[in-house]
Amino acid sequence: MEKVANLALEGKTALLEKDYVKLATLMNQNFDLRRRMFGDAALGGLNIEMVEVSRRVGAATKLTGSGGAVVAFCPEGPSQVKLLEESCKKSGFYIVPVEVVPSLLNEIDIRTLSSNK
Repeated sequence: MEKVANLALEGKTALLEKDYVKLATLMNQNFDLRRRMFGDAALGGLNIEMVEVSRRVGAATKLTGSGGAVVAFCPEGPSQVKLLEESCKKSGFYIVPVEVVPSLLNEIDIRTLSSNK
């Protein structure tokens, strides 16, 4: 679990530094680590298939949480997104675009949350 937490911290840094190659690598590492930790039976075939469909077009992909959805990142841009949409449609999956936005927490909220560890 410490490795998963470290990947998240590295991911935050990659986002802040706009290092999208690193972010893609970390996303893939997150799923691969989770798969090794819990195994295919625990993750479920459908969740694994969503990741594999996305990765076949080169998108970085990981589970969003407990399953049922994945988040895919297309570092190559709109043409890769189009390939992902087509691949997902053929496999019976659909895409909901995600927009990354700044945190709505203020500095006091962040300090309070950080001190409750």
